[in-house]
Amino acid sequence: MPQPSDIRIAKNTAIIYVRMAITILVGLVTSRLTLQVLGASDIGLYSAVGSAVALVGVISGALSVTTVRFMNIEMGKPEGNPNRMFNICHTIHLGGALLVFLVLETIGLWYINTHLNVPAGKEADAMFVFQVSTFTACLGIANVPFQSLFNVHEKFGTVALVDIANTLLKLALVALLYLLRSRPDALRIYAVMMSLGAVVSFVAYHLMASRRWREIVRWSWVREKKAYGEVLVFSNYNLLHSSSIIARSQGSNILINAFFGTTTNAAYFYAFTLQNYVNQFVNNFDAASAPQITQHVGSGETERATQLARRSCRICLLLFLMLFFPLMSELEFLLGLWLGSKIPPETVVMTRWTLIIAAVSTTSAGLAQLINALGRIKWYKIEISVLYLLCLPAGYFLFKNGAPAWTILLCFVVADFLNRVIQFILLHFQSGFEVGRFLRHAYLRPALISLVMCGYLLLYRTISWNSAWAHVGGFFVTLLVVAALIWFAGFGKEERLKIIAYIAGKFRAKQ
Repeated sequence: MPQPSDIRIAKNTAIIYVRMAITILVGLVTSRLTLQVLGASDIGLYSAVGSAVALVGVISGALSVTTVRFMNIEMGKPEGNPNRMFNICHTIHLGGALLVFLVLETIGLWYINTHLNVPAGKEADAMFVFQVSTFTACLGIANVPFQSLFNVHEKFGTVALVDIANTLLKLALVALLYLLRSRPDALRIYAVMMSLGAVVSFVAYHLMASRRWREIVRWSWVREKKAYGEVLVFSNYNLLHSSSIIARSQGSNILINAFFGTTTNAAYFYAFTLQNYVNQFVNNFDAASAPQITQHVGSGETERATQLARRSCRICLLLFLMLFFPLMSELEFLLGLWLGSKIPPETVVMTRWTLIIAAVSTTSAGLAQLINALGRIKWYKIEISVLYLLCLPAGYFLFKNGAPAWTILLCFVVADFLNRVIQFILLHFQSGFEVGRFLRHAYLRPALISLVMCGYLLLYRTISWNSAWAHVGGFFVTLLVVAALIWFAGFGKEERLKIIAYIAGKFRAKQ
């Protein structure tokens, strides 16, 4: 019989994937319309300015992980006090929002005015986009504790509805912008439109959280300095980790801007946009399993948490392969279909590398959730941060010596691979983690499927397609091949029977 936690993970995953399907489909349409309205140069400028904001907006991501972790641990305790922990996290977030505002309005302004590579005549537009992005970043940080409550309580349906509403709102606004595309201030209008999503989320999550969990969100000042210290220590290491991730991705965007200009920034932007959509497809299952892993650790069931982590990693890798190989088989055709004739140069080669980065990154699924749940994160966060930050001087050295823009992405791949090796070494020596068992249960089946599909792609690339329908057909044939391999080789016999029984049960229930 499936465990109750497995059933909850399955239900949460189904809800998350409905949200993902809608948001990705609408997002692809929105991206194409935006490129048609603004052009590659303005998209690159918007991306470069946003990079400066994202470098300090990392506080939001770090504190979000911290809030979810501590709220889950508190709820797993028989004597836990969620209201106390919520107010501790809420206070820290408000302080983080203030800190971001001060940093952006000082150091950020200096960077925009002195170092950003802006096309002539676009200086005022860059400053306007920067100020709007600053407001959005601060609002997002203040909103994190309320949004995190829905993840902690596994109310993924509500989160899905808010995200879908935001996505549809953005589509409507971009469609309106398309009608106004001849206006000289189109970039400013776009920046304001994109900030409205943050406002809608802020209002929606505050109102819904206040109605559902009035006792948890009720404001009260927690005077215990030690309690803030515990959360902040954990946050600081997560902040270091999040800072290094953003510094690597957005710092490299700034480097590209300095050496190659805004058109190459646009290629980088669309490459990572597609990678983000692929990551959503994979990480949604990982996110659905996170509360269960953390709560099992909080209640002392570490072995059960480790088992869930292994399964989560394997399934995430299998889901990734189901997208990776069809995309790689017809990437140039699909990007042209998505972005049209205005596709920025270097988009295809950058996208290939971002997909390889995503492949290596996906091997951390389940593993990262388990590390956060165990709580001993210091050396994990330090080593990954050092590796990620080293990508920037490496990229600078490459660019200074005439290397093309995509070569910095090769540094990302090497850093992610080394990070995984070090993670396993630390886990083994700190907690006696069975590395060999994890490798067998999580990586072996996906690795075998990958070897077969690499051979398939080598044969596939020898075929010359003469029409768009042939490219579409080739994409779906590749999808069917990898799906069949995942079904028969990725899942065990018992797992296949459970999946069939679960689907059949749902079908009978509807009759």
